[in-house]
Amino acid sequence: MENQQPANKTTNLLNHLVKELLYAILDHLDEDPFARKSLSQSCKSFHALEATHRTNLKPRRLEFLPRTLHRYRSISHLDLTLCPCVDDNTLKSLSLAWNSSLRSIDLSKSRLFSHVGLSALAMNCTCLVEADLSNRPDLTDVAAKAIAEAVNLERLCLGRCKGITDLGIGCIAVRCSKLRHVGLRWCIRVTDFGAGLIAIKCKEIRSLDLSYLPITEKCLNHILQLEHLEDLILEHCLGIEDHGLATLQASCKSMKMLNLSKCQNIGHIGIASLTSGSQNLEKLILSSSVIVTTDLAKCLQSFSRLQSVKLDSCLGTKSGLKAIGNLGASLKELNLSKCVGVTDENLPFLVQPHKDLEKLDITCCHTITHASISSLTNSCLRLTSLRMESCSLVSREGFLFIGRCQLLEELDVTDTEIDDQGLQSISRCTKLSSLKLGICSMITDNGLKHIASSCSKLKQLDLYRSSRITDEGIVAIALGCPSLEVVNIAYNSNTTDTSLEFLSECQKLRTLEIRGCPRISPKGLSNIVARCRYLEMLDIKKCHKINDTGMIQLAQHSQNLKHIKLSYCSVTDVGLIALASISCLQHISIFHVEGLTSNGLAAFLLACQTLTKVKLHACFESLIPQQILKYMEARGCALVWRDKTFEASGYVLLDISDLYFKLVMQELNHG
Repeated sequence: MENQQPANKTTNLLNHLVKELLYAILDHLDEDPFARKSLSQSCKSFHALEATHRTNLKPRRLEFLPRTLHRYRSISHLDLTLCPCVDDNTLKSLSLAWNSSLRSIDLSKSRLFSHVGLSALAMNCTCLVEADLSNRPDLTDVAAKAIAEAVNLERLCLGRCKGITDLGIGCIAVRCSKLRHVGLRWCIRVTDFGAGLIAIKCKEIRSLDLSYLPITEKCLNHILQLEHLEDLILEHCLGIEDHGLATLQASCKSMKMLNLSKCQNIGHIGIASLTSGSQNLEKLILSSSVIVTTDLAKCLQSFSRLQSVKLDSCLGTKSGLKAIGNLGASLKELNLSKCVGVTDENLPFLVQPHKDLEKLDITCCHTITHASISSLTNSCLRLTSLRMESCSLVSREGFLFIGRCQLLEELDVTDTEIDDQGLQSISRCTKLSSLKLGICSMITDNGLKHIASSCSKLKQLDLYRSSRITDEGIVAIALGCPSLEVVNIAYNSNTTDTSLEFLSECQKLRTLEIRGCPRISPKGLSNIVARCRYLEMLDIKKCHKINDTGMIQLAQHSQNLKHIKLSYCSVTDVGLIALASISCLQHISIFHVEGLTSNGLAAFLLACQTLTKVKLHACFESLIPQQILKYMEARGCALVWRDKTFEASGYVLLDISDLYFKLVMQELNHG
């Protein structure tokens, strides 16, 4: 008894900590589910307090929801994107359990509920202010009428609800007058009438997304009269054109962001009409739409608060691009990715006046050289993000200038001529958190050592097909950059288990792509899975040495894994079935796995209850009984069949045995 007394005193001290302090600890642990779970299991009082304090919930499996309803009484934000089989009964149950607390629900991946469940949700949860019902093309106006009963809604997303018409939108507009954010993207049966009704009845609208709708300028007179409208998204609204916009009489003084990407019938005349009086405009997105001319530049000169302009995939004239440099405002973000017409002649004139520029994207600007890089790095010293993938004419000399921008946090030089001297210069950018060096054949381990010695804050590193990189460079990176979360070393044939052994020291690692690294074995993988417990995505395609041993290690240690690609591996039924025990696994790609049989595949599909998408070879489709395929569909899992050519290696394609039929029937009966 005496030996137990100190432990009891310690426990009592923990139990008497004030609730506010414990709640603060729980809030601090929100981003670490393992730590939060460990704390809640440390003693009974912590377990109880965690239940009363939790307000956000994202269930992994729907069958656990009844217990969840009993344990957590104050859920206000519910994310059901991992539960595709939410039906009307589920919505009714949760709406009764959390009727006084639920404020937000995401049903964008759920597809079994109808207007009945939505009606129960709307009637019971009187505090509901946010609902996402996207990706349900089968929902009709009846469902829209049901959700309209949630009269306190402030945010509603109906993206790709292609069955809803003006009638349903009218019901929502009349009942939900408090709406502030409305998303109708791809609601292709909604016309000017429905969009106009939203504007007339919902005077508090701040954000409105009408992308891909068959609307014209007729509804815009009502929309532009919204006194609080800040964000207007009209992507690919081909019915809107200059001629009609020229007749607009209304103006929106509150507008801060306008997205006209892919609106190919709008030019500078239409843009001038739409933005007339919008002196607060901060962001303008014209991707894949206009021709950049001097007239367009003149149109933008009146916006003194303009901070961001996106002209990616546009056609620019030399004079027009130069004129962008003469805007009345100093831009902070400029996107010229794939913008035809960007050259050494106009790029310096374009960027030099914008001394406050923080983000610049010149991806695939194939005609610029080191001269442009020298100019922009000399004038834009506040850059935090520079994307210049596939700038093929920039010589090695050009990358020596990037080190001038010592505030850089993101740099993409994929598929360029950068070499070790360039990396040495870049190492002066000590705040780098993301560095993409894919398909950079000139860099070696020596260059990576410069990065490792100076860029300790690096979180993302892409070395895809950088063929001269070996273990030596990756080891240096692992030791110098312990905060790495995303690593891509795919198709680097010189990489071995040694790289993974040292990368395992990066315990925050979430994504690891080692596809096409034939020298990596289960030994190297075991180091990763044993220490990197936050691993969510793993690509081991064409890692031929990876076998069942590696899969068993994954199943034992990587319970946070959500996505795995294991094509062309030496995995058999045993390894695949072991993966079924991973409680978070959602996506898996399986092609050219020699040891896999149809029996093993069937067992895996039945056992892994969290799957939402599986990519498989088409040859298995006829070998798996229809009962299983229908069961997977009912469970909300999408099976994607690809007819890829097999390399002759003897797949074992067996019939499903009676045992598996029994398993199927048991699952169906209990489902």
